[in-house]
Amino acid sequence: MQQINNINHFIHEVTEGIKVVPKSSDTAGEKAILMQVMTHLRDVKMIKDKTLEQIEPMKQAIMLMKKHQVKMDDDFLVTLETGKSQLKEVSEKALGPVKESILPLQN
Repeated sequence: MQQINNINHFIHEVTEGIKVVPKSSDTAGEKAILMQVMTHLRDVKMIKDKTLEQIEPMKQAIMLMKKHQVKMDDDFLVTLETGKSQLKEVSEKALGPVKESILPLQN
């Protein structure tokens, strides 16, 4: 399902985007990294709750397809649950320690 792939892509993109947090905002390169991290934090804040709300209906749709013996290449229930937990983890990290570490730089 494309929605599950989108969730996993978002998680990967944010995880990679918040790995490097600048120590200062003195140079243009550090400012660019800071802006990138801030963009990821904004995206997590905007997307997290809406995406978590959509997981249960997706799970019900997958279970309905399984009930009617629709052939699926992957076990989307496992992928969906994994994505849900990873989304929670990355959002906690992004909106917790990462956000705290860039607060002084934003000013």
